[in-house]
This record gives sequence, C-alpha cells and structure tokens, in this order.
Amino acid sequence: MVDIPIHTLLARQGIYNKQSEVCAYELLYRDDNRSVSNVEDSTIDGDRATSTVITQLFANLDLDAVIGDKLGFINFTYNHLIQQIPQILPQNRIVVEVLENVIIDEALISSLLSLSNMGYKIALDDFIFTEEILPLIEIADIIKIDVLGLDKSQIKSQLAPLTHFRGKLLAEKIEFKEQLNWCAELGFDYFQGFFLNKPDPLKGQVLTENKTNLLRLLNELNDEKVSINRVEEIILQIPKLSYRILQLANSVSYYQGRKMESLLDAINQLGLIQIRNWLCLLLLSSVDEVALDLLERTLIRAKMCETLAKTNYYPKPQMAYMVGVLSTLDAILNEPMGSLLNKIQLSDQLNTALLNHKGDLGQILKYTIAYEEAQFSALEASTLDISDFANSYLQGIRYARDVMALVK
Repeated sequence: MVDIPIHTLLARQGIYNKQSEVCAYELLYRDDNRSVSNVEDSTIDGDRATSTVITQLFANLDLDAVIGDKLGFINFTYNHLIQQIPQILPQNRIVVEVLENVIIDEALISSLLSLSNMGYKIALDDFIFTEEILPLIEIADIIKIDVLGLDKSQIKSQLAPLTHFRGKLLAEKIEFKEQLNWCAELGFDYFQGFFLNKPDPLKGQVLTENKTNLLRLLNELNDEKVSINRVEEIILQIPKLSYRILQLANSVSYYQGRKMESLLDAINQLGLIQIRNWLCLLLLSSVDEVALDLLERTLIRAKMCETLAKTNYYPKPQMAYMVGVLSTLDAILNEPMGSLLNKIQLSDQLNTALLNHKGDLGQILKYTIAYEEAQFSALEASTLDISDFANSYLQGIRYARDVMALVK
C-alpha cells in the first residue's frame, strides 16, 4: 500500500442509478496546505487541487482501491481542459466534469470535442441554462443539476431547456426522500447527495422477528463476559454464518500457514475480539433489506475508526472498530439510533460515542464521518493528526473491498 502525501485529503461520494445501486463515485479532495474545499474556489487553487488528485490517483495509488470497478467523476478547470490534462487518465475509468464557471470559448469547445472523440464522457457540473452554454450541451454525455433547496416545480423548470438533450441527467445535492422521488419522476437517471448515505428511520416501525433476534445477539456479543462457547452457539443460530466466519478466518490464517477447520479453532486462534467484530458485521449483513453499498460504507468507517485509534495510540482500537460498525445500525435496521440503543445494553462509553459523538471514541467517529462527507474544514478542530485521515480512509476502502468479497 502506498500512502498519499501528508497534505492531501481525498474522499469519494457515491452516485446512484435508478436501482439505488452505486454506479460511480465523485472524487472530493483538498490540498490541506490551503483552505480549499472545492476546486471552484479559484482558478489557481482549482488547478492545484485537480493536479493533486490526478497525481495521487495515478502516480501513488491503485485506482481500483479508490473506486473499484466504478467510474470516477473528476472536476477539471478551464486550464486543465485546454491543456488536455484528462488524457493522462484512462477514458474508460473517468468522467470529465466541466465546472460551471469555466470560460466558454473556441479553445474550450475544441478541447472538449477532442476528448469526446477519444471516448471520454463529459459531464456539465451545476448546470444552469444560458445561450452561451448551448455548444457544451451538444457535447455533454451527462448534465448535473444542483437541486439543493428546490421544490418539484423549480427542478422541472431547470429541465425545460433540455427537452432535446439525449444524454443522461444527474440530480446532485439531494436533501430528502421526497426530493429524490421528484427527481426520479422527472426523468433523472442518476442521483447524488449525502442524504442517500443516511438512514430513513420509520417512527413506530415494528421490528421483524429476525431483527429482534439480531438485536438480542448483538447485545450478547457486546457483553465482555460472553464465553467462547456462547459465541459459537450464537454463530450456529444464523444460517450460513458458520461458513462465512470460517471463510473470513481462513482468509487471514492463510498468510500464517495454517488452516482453520472448526469455529472453536477460529475463535481461539484469532481471538474473541476479532471474531466478535466480524460476527457483528455478518449479523448486520444477514438483514435481507440491507444494501451492499451500506455494508461497504460500514466496513470503511469501522476500519478507518480503528486505524485512527491505533495511529493516535488509543488503548482499545478494537472498540473504535465496533463503534464504526454500530454507527450504521440505524440505517441498516431503519430505526432511530436512540431507540435501538435502548434495546442493546452497551456501555455508557459506547452509547455516548454513538449518540453524542462525545469522548475519545465519539471524537474518532465524529471526524471519520466528517471525512466521509468531505467536510474537510471540520477536521481542523480535531486533536488527531490530520495527516492520518486520508491514509486511514484509503486503508478502509481496501479493507472493505477484501471483506465484501467474502460477505457477498
């Protein structure tokens, strides 16, 4: 694994299709030498920020470790487009995003046509119709419309000039479920916004027997006095769980030159803490309705929390991992976190971390979530070493990719 430079912050935001599946990621980044949260802030800062992303992704990183087999949307400034900078990137892996503040002239149009002819997909970011932008509409494959603060009629008005547009429409900065439904009804193909990563709790929802049993088992697992034999009994209660635990255990033991053939062997060799962490994840993945991308984000968050805890010498990094796993429980079970925690007898430390983001564990969780959402300015208040955030995040992505191959 290659670390990224100390001052570079790099995150990603999922872009969803009509089937609610992640089909691409927008890469969000900042060079922390300056307070630059978006490349739109200025031409100079934008050029530097975009160059940083390109350098990190292709000079120092395995692109597959960042975006997997998905497309990566990357913002490019006017100068980079004129210089044909996107050509250093593989055309089958990226979408070239044209910022809304670019100068539209013959040089830009010529550069975009050239990129399009080479097979690059072109997206217009934060689209607002003007006569000047007509040539870019002719070239674009995707048009992104910012729906932040807009009602259905206002979104429809934004689409009015695009009646004859033959490409795809992407709604970004979606704030709530009704707005997502409006965009789907109005013909959008793709959807983006941190709302899509958040739970949609249903007040008064009755938990199914499966979910009730899940909470009971999670409660037992988080009892520090739970015995190894009881953990084995819990595993045996869930169909296919034994097989998955052995899969996970052997994926690790392979490097140690020994094969584990029984649950007790796996638990004894790998330790109760690691087995407990894996078991919590697998229990959550057993919920029928849970989306795979939510499980992947859970893994990324849990590993990032654990890694930040280790690099900052927190005495119990495995607790940070557990906080990361449990922090998405509301989204997985579709019930408010407070209500769920009332049904699981966690320690006060874990409850405080999950509900209020207080204490050492709560702070680690708070800043991990801020990083996920590219709220990079929020990291400045952290007592954690800011150079660790990006590398911990990338470790989480790699870890999630490996584990998801076994969990699916």
